[in-house]
Amino acid sequence: MRTFLATLLVAISGALILWLSTDGGRAFTAEEARRLEIRENPRSVPDWQLENQDAEAFRFQDWRGHFVVVDFIYTSCPSVCLILSGNLKTLQKDFSVEGKLDNLRFISISFDPEKDTPQRLKEHLSHFSADFKNWIAARPTSASQKESILDFFKVIVIPDEYGGYTHSAGFHIINPEGKLVAIFGMEQLDELRAYLNQVLEDKDNASKN
Repeated sequence: MRTFLATLLVAISGALILWLSTDGGRAFTAEEARRLEIRENPRSVPDWQLENQDAEAFRFQDWRGHFVVVDFIYTSCPSVCLILSGNLKTLQKDFSVEGKLDNLRFISISFDPEKDTPQRLKEHLSHFSADFKNWIAARPTSASQKESILDFFKVIVIPDEYGGYTHSAGFHIINPEGKLVAIFGMEQLDELRAYLNQVLEDKDNASKN
């Protein structure tokens, strides 16, 4: 009987921890909980100053008034970053054809700024046929700034034994008011496209009224 009660108590405790850590059962992973929290509680993005692929200063404030899609990369990445950039290339093409690119911007932020010089960032964008007016790559200007940015966006970056990184991957949406309002996983390209179509349509309709 005592063993049964102990087992039952452990099971109840585990269920309670799971319930609390998954936001009442609505999210079953930390990443899903993060996405849900941002949807419900948008956060103002600090106006960091970065260095872009032309070795020029870029501030998040520069793109106020647009929807901005942010991803995190390092240019020597052999896998995940290529998929992220490939998806942005697809979105750039799709929204350009639809005539919606004026209200949309992309920024790829390097978390390996020591190696990712402006020249390497430019080469990376060129490989994906980026329109530099609408899609830039940038790097933090200090180690403390890099950590601040990664912490704000909750991006996990872990150096591996090969000189590269294991890292989380996704697309972070900043609205025209400068708030982080949504996060989509690398595998959610269709959902991301649908979301952007909707918010861009809403923005266009609002401007006409």
